[in-house]
Amino acid sequence: MKKVLFVCMGMFVLASCADLQREQYVKQVEQLQEKLQGLEKTLPDSRLNDISTIKVNTIQAELRIKQNLHLDTIDMVLAKKLDAYKLMRRSIKPMMQQFMQVRNGIKEEKGVLKRLNQDIQAGRGERQRYSEYIRYERQKVKQLSQLSTDYLRAKEKFFADYARLYPPIEAFSRTLLTKKQRS
Repeated sequence: MKKVLFVCMGMFVLASCADLQREQYVKQVEQLQEKLQGLEKTLPDSRLNDISTIKVNTIQAELRIKQNLHLDTIDMVLAKKLDAYKLMRRSIKPMMQQFMQVRNGIKEEKGVLKRLNQDIQAGRGERQRYSEYIRYERQKVKQLSQLSTDYLRAKEKFFADYARLYPPIEAFSRTLLTKKQRS
């Protein structure tokens, strides 16, 4: 009888340890989910709604300059501005690709973490590998965080360059157009 009681007590202790570990794993997964939610909140930007208009406007200004600027020599300051303007315009596509990559990565990772959390709570799968799975998902969240940081940096640089370069280049292209119409 004492042996049965001892075995039952041993199983109870092991089961309670497993529950403590399960709670710890669930807590770690929830922390990763919170981090993803924080990343997701940094993505929306109302200025991105106008990105297609911005792209069209920048292309039109560049086209007006190409069609109406007929100089043998060009001022170095203007040439540098035009080069910076072209680089700024060409950065739109890579920036939007980064945005899509981060957004889709976050969406995918949220699904993975949700399934992992459900598996841990239900005790499904290879329980001894839960810590390994969490470590792997933590690395993926870290990579998404880095991608998000790179995207946010590229976005802010683009909008700063746009605010600095577009108005004078647009005005310059309009003056070239009016000069051509007068002649």
